[in-house]
Amino acid sequence: MLSQNAQMLERFISIAINTKFQVEPPTEEQFMDEAIALRANMPVSDKEFEKIIRNLKATLPITMDVGVYITEQSGNHQSWLPARRADLDFFYWNRYRRYLEDNKGWNVRVTANLDIVSTEIVDLLGDPKSSTPWERRGLVLGDVQSGKTANYTAICNKAADTGYKVIIVLTGTLESLRKQTQERLDKEFAGRLSKDLLGIKKHVVKNVFDGVGKIDSSKRISAFTTVKYDFNSTILNSNDLTLKNISEPALFVVKKNKSVLKNLESWLTSNNADNNGKIDLPLLLIDDEADNASVNTKKEDEDPTAINAAIRSILKRFYKSSYLGITATPFANIFINPETNDEMVGDDLFPRDFIYVLSPPTNYIGADAIFGTSSNYSNCLVEIDTEEIDQFFPFSHKKDHPVDSLPPSMLEAVGFFVLANAIRDLRGDTSEHRSMLVNVSRFTDVQVHIKDHINTWLNQMQSDLRNYAALDESETSRIPSVQFLKRVWDKHNLAKKAGVEWIDLQQNYLYKAASPIEVRAVNQRTGAASLDYYNHKEHGFRVIAVGGNSLSRGLTLEGLCVSYFYRNSQMYDTLLQMGRWFGYRPNYDDVFKVWMAEDAIDWYGFITEAANELKIEISRMNRMHQTPSEFGLKVRQDPNSLIVTARNKMRSGTPVSRPITVTGRLLETPRLKSNPEVLAANERVFRLFVANLDSLGYEVKDGVRRGKMWSGISKDVVSDLLRSFDTHPWHLSFQGKALAEFIDNSPELNDWDVFLPFGSVDDEFELEGANGPIKIKREERSIKEADGMIKISGTKVRVGSGGSTRAGLTKKEIQEAENAFRQGKNINKKSIPDSAYLAIDRKPILMLHVIKRKQKDNEKPNNKIPDTLFAIGIGLPGDGVLRTANYVVNVVELRNWVDFDDEDDDDDAV
Repeated sequence: MLSQNAQMLERFISIAINTKFQVEPPTEEQFMDEAIALRANMPVSDKEFEKIIRNLKATLPITMDVGVYITEQSGNHQSWLPARRADLDFFYWNRYRRYLEDNKGWNVRVTANLDIVSTEIVDLLGDPKSSTPWERRGLVLGDVQSGKTANYTAICNKAADTGYKVIIVLTGTLESLRKQTQERLDKEFAGRLSKDLLGIKKHVVKNVFDGVGKIDSSKRISAFTTVKYDFNSTILNSNDLTLKNISEPALFVVKKNKSVLKNLESWLTSNNADNNGKIDLPLLLIDDEADNASVNTKKEDEDPTAINAAIRSILKRFYKSSYLGITATPFANIFINPETNDEMVGDDLFPRDFIYVLSPPTNYIGADAIFGTSSNYSNCLVEIDTEEIDQFFPFSHKKDHPVDSLPPSMLEAVGFFVLANAIRDLRGDTSEHRSMLVNVSRFTDVQVHIKDHINTWLNQMQSDLRNYAALDESETSRIPSVQFLKRVWDKHNLAKKAGVEWIDLQQNYLYKAASPIEVRAVNQRTGAASLDYYNHKEHGFRVIAVGGNSLSRGLTLEGLCVSYFYRNSQMYDTLLQMGRWFGYRPNYDDVFKVWMAEDAIDWYGFITEAANELKIEISRMNRMHQTPSEFGLKVRQDPNSLIVTARNKMRSGTPVSRPITVTGRLLETPRLKSNPEVLAANERVFRLFVANLDSLGYEVKDGVRRGKMWSGISKDVVSDLLRSFDTHPWHLSFQGKALAEFIDNSPELNDWDVFLPFGSVDDEFELEGANGPIKIKREERSIKEADGMIKISGTKVRVGSGGSTRAGLTKKEIQEAENAFRQGKNINKKSIPDSAYLAIDRKPILMLHVIKRKQKDNEKPNNKIPDTLFAIGIGLPGDGVLRTANYVVNVVELRNWVDFDDEDDDDDAV
């Protein structure tokens, strides 16, 4: 931990640099000149100075783009904040900004854009000084663990500055998450520690200022909930607290529990309402994780609907209310569940007024960085051997599943975590929190058994390191736990990352790094105490957190270094939220690892692309001045939403029929039936199609893509192929018969381009064409078979590689498509998605894929998988007009192929 002098010096350098270099980051020379000059007035050791320089260099180049939003065009809302800006002192925002820059080291380029973003969002809310009633409903889309809390904290501060008097923040359904959010808002909004503010009996308030309160405490936020207590009317009444007897804004941090929400509404009404039963104070209700529990799913379980109704009822108690949903995963949100568009818009929580997409800072390591087509951190992924872990925790295990031992890969991950702690100590981050996530079961009893086994294993290692780590290598060669760590060290090439030899780390760092590590179960039974980072601020908390769904939503695992993840959900929202490893890794982005199954890696890639497409769609709709209701309709008609739609119908045996947008996207067949007769039939229709192509075709090569192209092919033969080519029903986004019917009824799709891409396999493969043999090179893909399904991994549950839809376009058309995509504020600017090349006026394209199975070393042969497979894909242009095909999902059949995890951990005690 840095000395007090060193901490002050780091803050002074940060302030000086931020003040002098507000537009562009300083050069290396400018930065060092400033640092050395300030060091002369405040002596620190060379080692501390090196750490200060390393810390600041990690934050100075960070930038953050402003967001993009769509809004309802025909409403009565007028922009109000810019006109009133000169009359406001922005006390709360200015002290929060100072806190971010001076205490957390944010550079001014980031806080300046946070200022713009929060101003835009507050301006989209209702004007709290308006004399007429209003209600506003909006949604903010961010990324998992990207800093959405910082954004809505900025919004809270600005809302308080502009005249909002009641601010309610709804957290998830667990007390641990509510407590974490309360602590954060205590520090960064209220400025006082809430734990001593309210009690069962009226007592003297203890004003212990913290965070922003230490900067300026001349104004206060009244806390009506605390770290210790969720909303409790008895406590408020015993302290004579009402909204009427305070002048400052009131803050409520409340979890989504129907009883708590109903009690909150009852207290608001009985203590604060007028004769009409309504409250004449402007309300801002922020619904964090808005797609969880708040959505009116109308399941047989009444809780989610009850919570939805309770939120809506609270909003209606105020003459002026703004609802702001916050989420990273809108797939199962309020856009999708209603049966009709009218019902969707009629939902009181539907963000009919605006949808705002946040852009994360450049140092954010999210799904795109790890799983995207241009991923920078794909080397952090370690594949779990499915056959190995299935012997310990099969996907279908029950709540009484015995845990006799742990899989070797899990122990390797724990060992890596121990070593990562030592490396971080070596780098001087001794007071920082470090966490490891273990998520392999939703059952609480299983989680507790896993925790006990890890604890036993870790205790033995800690004991061995205490007794033997100081010895030389020849003596520790007989100590199994030390040798185990050495093997993990060598396997992951950690000597290069640590910059020291093994013996140095072993003797000087390993025991001190490992000894504070604790193992905690995190679930409904253990409650909020499991991850108590707050009480470990001085030395940092080192914890292995074992849990399930309680770890999967909203909860931040501080300093997450290692994740071990093996779950079987295909739900887009569930999987993304389970990715707690997304976030910020200052000074250790080279030593964080994620253990997961190959299937999950592919799924995350697929979901990442789907999430990017949604955000890109917002940018496109912004340029076209389209509205949230039009976006809601678009999401409901996205083929990627079908699996979520089907989940909501799982208790019903009736087929799900839905219009699905098929234009402007590439649809492929990465999942096939493994039935030999079906595969043989697919090969026959594929070969017959190629043999009937009556033009000569020509070879194309654009520097990346190479293959055989035919132009002017009749839609009749294309639709015949789609009808005859049999795919697995589990892959919902490709329905050949529905697509064929759509093509038949679309006169604008008469003439097609057909592209047969060449791969990298050395040996030539021959197809019979209309004018003689066609010699090609097959594409090589990882292929697996299980339970009657063949999985073509390709690129992230893809068959072809990224950018395939460029085929058939001229260089000019490619450039036009890419320029059009980059217009405005696109979230994913580094890579161009396939949809960009389909957003221009062009012919539809059919992709023909001939695939050779990629054989991995030591992989057991599977006779159900032929050496060569045939797959297809189609790209339908969507030049501003979105068209739909009618898809039908047989829910009973789907239930056999998709695992639908329950929303909560299983816990008999709760």
